[in-house]
Amino acid sequence: MAHDIPVIEAQTRTKLGSRYANRLRAEGKMPAVLYGHGIDPVHLTIDGKLLLDAILDHAHLIEVNVDGKVEAALIKDLQWDHLSRYLIHADLTRVDRSERVEVDVEIKFVGSPKALEAAGAVLEHPLQALTIASRADAIPEMISVSIAELTTENPIHAGDVTLPEGVELVTEADTIVAAITIAREEEEEEVEGEEGGAEPEVIGKAKEGEGDED
Repeated sequence: MAHDIPVIEAQTRTKLGSRYANRLRAEGKMPAVLYGHGIDPVHLTIDGKLLLDAILDHAHLIEVNVDGKVEAALIKDLQWDHLSRYLIHADLTRVDRSERVEVDVEIKFVGSPKALEAAGAVLEHPLQALTIASRADAIPEMISVSIAELTTENPIHAGDVTLPEGVELVTEADTIVAAITIAREEEEEEVEGEEGGAEPEVIGKAKEGEGDED
């Protein structure tokens, strides 16, 4: 299901550099850059909390109201602080709503496979998102993947995932999305072999039949 497009208020920013950027952050605002469509990049000041709320709500497309002019933009690249707690910068790229774009969309796993009840069974999901192509105004919030029927013999590949109408898979179809493996315990025979093996030779210990030199 496509997302309601959030509107983020922004102002053009003429003072650049880390000193001014830190001052903005102290005021609860954040530096950003809007670029694309052959137009010169515009440095912006935006409300960091509103943008973070949109991101946490799985938005990919936003509308940026720059000094009264509204433009559609994709959230392209985000920078976080060194502890990955606070959003400190955003790159936004202009798009037309009807434009076809490629984006990474988070995967949401649904269901509980019976195969996980087996001893040592482990669910592996190497991918956190799928790369898809769709209209900019029809990007799904998340992609649901049912794992209820997942077994150890049949992993789910990207090509097996059902996508919304109009959404095309860009990730390689044979990429594994989810699989169940059985964790292998240590072989008892190996452990017993190590414990019951021959006594190791002690370096410097005289061999039987050999005497000490005078």
